[in-house]
Amino acid sequence: MIPDGPPSVEKKKTASIFPAFGCKYLGNERSILEDMSPDLKELLGRAGDAVGLSGDLLAGSPYGDFSDELISQYAVYLYGCAVSHILKRSGVHSDYTAGYSMGLYAALYHAECITFEQGLECIRVAYGLIRNTASKHDFGMGLISGLPLADVEELVSRSDDLEIINANNRHSFLVSGYDENVRHVLAAARVNGALNIQHLAFRSPYHSRFMNEAAARFREYCSGIRIYDPIYRLVSSVDRRVVTTGDEVLADLADNINHAINWHETMSCMIAAGVDAFIECGPGKSLYKMAKFIEGDFDVYYLHTLSSLLSSGRSCSHAPAFKR
Repeated sequence: MIPDGPPSVEKKKTASIFPAFGCKYLGNERSILEDMSPDLKELLGRAGDAVGLSGDLLAGSPYGDFSDELISQYAVYLYGCAVSHILKRSGVHSDYTAGYSMGLYAALYHAECITFEQGLECIRVAYGLIRNTASKHDFGMGLISGLPLADVEELVSRSDDLEIINANNRHSFLVSGYDENVRHVLAAARVNGALNIQHLAFRSPYHSRFMNEAAARFREYCSGIRIYDPIYRLVSSVDRRVVTTGDEVLADLADNINHAINWHETMSCMIAAGVDAFIECGPGKSLYKMAKFIEGDFDVYYLHTLSSLLSSGRSCSHAPAFKR
């Protein structure tokens, strides 16, 4: 069951999960965070110094409809890191953490593997490498909902230049490859009974073999930065292993670019480990919605319900959150 009301604090294990850019905002995330603590304002100032992200850009796109994809990535990272601060100030412990796609960067910040500025720089570098590689061809991405995995696999197998890059849950799958093939498989999925198909606006084939060059170069970049061992159990969405060392974090950073992820299995792994409360750390409630079709007895809370919990008795003015 996934309630809309305030969560209970009586939980066996808790996981903090971080969404990716492209998620739909509810529109009042910034005001909620600013009412809860000064962390967003402080982090926004640091993001302005590091990469030029301004409050005006956030204010101009309260629903996350940024015209610049890189700004969109910065913004969702910023919001995720702000929620991370609030959780730690409020004494909310994470038994596990995981990031959906580029939500990995905020998860790494939460697990104290990288600094806030390192996360911004990783996003900038990765995006540049990905776009440089993707610009050589006409790529696309698509969403197929309402067909079983076996049917989607059969449709995708008809093309050598198309991949399933993520299973959101048992009914929702992302495909990526040459845009012409993406459009063809979406049309075929509709004919075969898909409840929903969507040609996405993204023009980079994230999480696919087409990103091998970008991943190799990003691995080289990451090998030159200081990466700490995670303080929480960090679950890889690439292969669902629990990442425990800085070297394993480095490998996961690179693999996250050119390997398919599986969010369904990532969530299922944490549920099997005893997690029965997930906190979505970021704007919107995309991970909350995906979880409605993931098997298990657990709750998922997003920013609006989290604020209800914290305002009901937990203070946000404890010791400062992580800052290496």
